[in-house]
Amino acid sequence: MKERVEGKVYLIGAGPGCPDLITLRGLRALRKADLVILDKLLPPTFAADLGSKAETIWLGDGEVRRSQDEINELMIEAVRAGRTVARLKGGDPFVFGRGGEALDALDAAGIPWEAVPGLSSGIAAPSNAAFPLTDRARARSFAAVTARRIGGGVNDRFPSADSLVVFMGVEALGDVARRLIDSGWPSDTPAAIVERATQPWERRISGPLGKIAHLARQGNVESPALLLVGAVARDTGTRRTLLYTGLDPTNFRTLGNLIHWPALHVVPDRAGYEALPEVVAGLRSARFSVVIFTSRIGARSFFREIEEYQLDARSLGGTTVVAAGGGTAQVLREFGILADVVPGEPGSQGILRSTHIRKDDELLVVQGTHAPGGLCEEIARRGAAVVRLGLHRVEPNPDLGRPLPDHDVIYFTSPSGVRAWHAAYGDAGFGAEPWCIGDVTRQQLSEFGIDAKVVSPHVPD
Repeated sequence: MKERVEGKVYLIGAGPGCPDLITLRGLRALRKADLVILDKLLPPTFAADLGSKAETIWLGDGEVRRSQDEINELMIEAVRAGRTVARLKGGDPFVFGRGGEALDALDAAGIPWEAVPGLSSGIAAPSNAAFPLTDRARARSFAAVTARRIGGGVNDRFPSADSLVVFMGVEALGDVARRLIDSGWPSDTPAAIVERATQPWERRISGPLGKIAHLARQGNVESPALLLVGAVARDTGTRRTLLYTGLDPTNFRTLGNLIHWPALHVVPDRAGYEALPEVVAGLRSARFSVVIFTSRIGARSFFREIEEYQLDARSLGGTTVVAAGGGTAQVLREFGILADVVPGEPGSQGILRSTHIRKDDELLVVQGTHAPGGLCEEIARRGAAVVRLGLHRVEPNPDLGRPLPDHDVIYFTSPSGVRAWHAAYGDAGFGAEPWCIGDVTRQQLSEFGIDAKVVSPHVPD
């Protein structure tokens, strides 16, 4: 009699690394899993950033690399134990992702599976960096190829195309460039390296094919990175490169060719989690007449945590819900909430001017503990009671201090980000044209002797 299997495996293409580039089908599959096996090319927080609370095994954890056979056996054992597994692969599982090997092993073991396509990094990396992979006039074909053969040797056969995308070529870049030149590509062919495409700390290095390996060594380029060769690597010169230092670049990508270089990172705030039971009791008793969400991060954290108490959007029924901006309002919609108030003016003043606050009201403000206390102080001054729930705070990013990529503009979103940046890079870190989100941040820049321009992001309605 055949063994009964309760679980299954979702083999999911997670995209190039930025969590919001996973497909909708992939996200739905991820949320069904109780075990996530996460590719080492993806950030270790990838699944958690998408709301998964499943046990997660990140394959980049530890010095010993797991073999494909070991990963296959891990999936098989988990499914036989009745678990549903999400195997998250960087890019697409079947574009140099060993997806076929995984499915062969699952079939042999009688394990049910479903494959979910993903956005290949070979497509996403050039697109995100504004390198057109095809062009009707100059680039009517492209090819994707791995720099390595099975066993680890350097590939000696490269296809002919107007543009070439080379995977897994960082450690063998010099050999790859030489073999391409020997096979007929001129040494002055445009080439580019895209490191950590779509993720924080992305870098782009351009130069002629004959010098690209030297430039990569100078820049200490590391995996994951792609080599682009030919028409795809031509400098289009259409947009300025914007180095964005804030937490969430969603509304800022229209301002330039954006590279995310976060000055701060988010950490949980223990005091906020300790205050949650009291807030939950207030929600159950309909104590709050107004709930204000000041950020996307705060809104996501709030709904994920109240779910642990068996609460959802219905717990805000009858309250006035305020979203600090269009981005926060969009996150609330994801959780089934249509904000009653979305100020057109940014910051606390916009919230205060747009929200009707009555004496003796009780308000809940969901706000990071790093934020200034002015909003809550003004609410209290107007005679209303206020509870501030801070589930997170920001701290200087421990990875700050990496060599800066080439950029034309640098954009700051908070005084704390400016201070962290100055501590890491000093005055030399402000060499590009400085932009910022508002007068408070501009004032902090001014204190360091930096004259910045206030430039508003594009915030959708």
